[in-house]
Amino acid sequence: MERSEYIARLIGPVMLIIGIGMIGGMLTEGDAYSSLLKEFIGSRALIFMTGVLALVAGLAIVNAHNLWVRDWRVVVTILGWLFILRGVSNLVFPGTVQTLGDRMIASHGGILAGAAATIALGSILSIMGYEHLWNTTPTRHSAERASSATKRGAGPRRKKA
Repeated sequence: MERSEYIARLIGPVMLIIGIGMIGGMLTEGDAYSSLLKEFIGSRALIFMTGVLALVAGLAIVNAHNLWVRDWRVVVTILGWLFILRGVSNLVFPGTVQTLGDRMIASHGGILAGAAATIALGSILSIMGYEHLWNTTPTRHSAERASSATKRGAGPRRKKA
């Protein structure tokens, strides 16, 4: 399994569940969910901790996967850089983050748009990360890996005659 698939398997389901939780919370909990978001954005300590976690996650992704290609794998790299940006913003400009968060929470449309984007990205990453589970024909990348492994001698062992 390549790094892109591994990272997609970690981030994809988390983003998908967060997005579904956001929409489900807005539909079923309504004002209770909005008050939860207001409490979160009102706490500079939570903004700080979120910044630390986002920065660490972003640096981990970018250090392991700074891959700029013209396929789905670039989404992983872009998310890594966005996590870094989010982490730095939360740590350096917590007041601005609070102001922007208050504006987003005031608009239910903003929350739903964020949830839809999170679901879309989570779905793409989950599908690409777990594609091999339902894909019976090997993809170009897996065929190339198998070919290079055989050339390196990592293929099936042959008995000596």
